[in-house]
Amino acid sequence: MAETHDANSLPTTILRDTREKRPWTFDSCPVETRDVTLSTGDYAVPRHCTHDPERDTYHPHVAVERKSGQDFLTALTWERDRFERELRRATTWPQPLAVVVETSWETLLRDRGCMARRDVHPAQVTGSVAAWIRQYNVAFHFTETRRRAELCAFLLLVRDSLVRQVDDSSCGDPTQDEVAEPDE
Repeated sequence: MAETHDANSLPTTILRDTREKRPWTFDSCPVETRDVTLSTGDYAVPRHCTHDPERDTYHPHVAVERKSGQDFLTALTWERDRFERELRRATTWPQPLAVVVETSWETLLRDRGCMARRDVHPAQVTGSVAAWIRQYNVAFHFTETRRRAELCAFLLLVRDSLVRQVDDSSCGDPTQDEVAEPDE
């Protein structure tokens, strides 16, 4: 299936980074996935990427970074420098790099789930997320389940197309939205 470039249509393809260890499949979504090398993020839409044919790498301008609860805690601690390099690459993007975490904020702050086995204080989680939001072009989305995280990522990836459809449909006859006066 080829990616459509009509500004009013939803993307038909989601690019998935080949280095994803537990990739989302988007099986219940009206898209197919294509495994490629992304320079930043784990998922992107072709229309928001430039392709470097020499390196066969896609450079997104809008992307989603997937994190399991454990991955997120690792990004806070042992792999913090690597994660911050990823955040820096999205600094000039038109939209923030969306980091979708497969764990709820409540779970992280109440030392449950992935937090129960880690020596990470909830204050460290809160402080790091707040600092990253201030310093980088990033938005965090914490979800209760892996399935909700996948749906969140899908909606974030197609958001631009959805917004354009709404904007374009409201640009018609300005009197369409007016309420008709009842006949007297």
